[in-house]
Amino acid sequence: MTTMKRLVGIFARAAVFFVLVSGQSATHAQYAGDYCQLLDRLDEPIWEAYAGAVDSSSIEDFRRTSMLEAGFSAGLFYFRTGIGEFDIRAAVDSIYFTRSGGINLPDHLSAARLDLNYVLRLDDGYALRLGMEPGFYSEIEYAGRDHIFYPFSLHGISAFSPNLSALAGLNFYPGFDRLVDPRLGLRWEISDYLLLDAFYPKSEIVFRPTFDWTARAGVEFREYLEYQLKDRDDRKRIMLDETRIYLGVERLITHQMQLMFQVGRLVDRSIDFRRIEREQDIDNAYFFRIGVGGLL
Repeated sequence: MTTMKRLVGIFARAAVFFVLVSGQSATHAQYAGDYCQLLDRLDEPIWEAYAGAVDSSSIEDFRRTSMLEAGFSAGLFYFRTGIGEFDIRAAVDSIYFTRSGGINLPDHLSAARLDLNYVLRLDDGYALRLGMEPGFYSEIEYAGRDHIFYPFSLHGISAFSPNLSALAGLNFYPGFDRLVDPRLGLRWEISDYLLLDAFYPKSEIVFRPTFDWTARAGVEFREYLEYQLKDRDDRKRIMLDETRIYLGVERLITHQMQLMFQVGRLVDRSIDFRRIEREQDIDNAYFFRIGVGGLL
């Protein structure tokens, strides 16, 4: 995806966001409740494990490759104090290339990190969230101290009503090629059965017809996937861009555990090695993902 297309997409999503929020601004001052859709939902997994695969596809001017994906995340600690809320999680997301694609692709890339969040709740439904994700972002079997990075974020959150909350902020990636990436959007619980997340970089609509079943459809602009390569590789780092369009279904198998399945299409894909070689397009491809998650 070109830089211009990225900018147009961001500004378009920002325009939609502000139009929607402006329609609710008149009622905002009347809401001073404690519940926020973005901070207080209890139906999201406290831990999750997944595995999946991406179909074989060609790299421009080179050969074909396919990918396997796997990951795990879990909440470690959550506590409230008089000065705010602290949430500590651990997460690993890994990519495995089945073939080198003719450009000596690495075998295994991982983002193994802690996810640290501090939330300060203010008056009238406002909150400030500061996050940090220190960890290894690298060809993990060759990871060293030089492969540790400290991405961080600052987000402002506003609850307009018990059913509608919005977020605006920035994610920062010191040492990465993409230094800053915006975060923008809103979450609207339209009814007990329907939830809308209209965000950059990930938007989805969630339908819960019964207590046991959930269906979702979404799109995610993944333009922040960057990993360090082993020290003897002169290319230094690899950057992946893609847009992920998907459908998913989840089935509650106990009161505290759910099964998840997702299928979709990867489009606008590219690969780049820190501008040493020109950006290479990758063919669109189908993918699937299965997982299991635990609820509170």
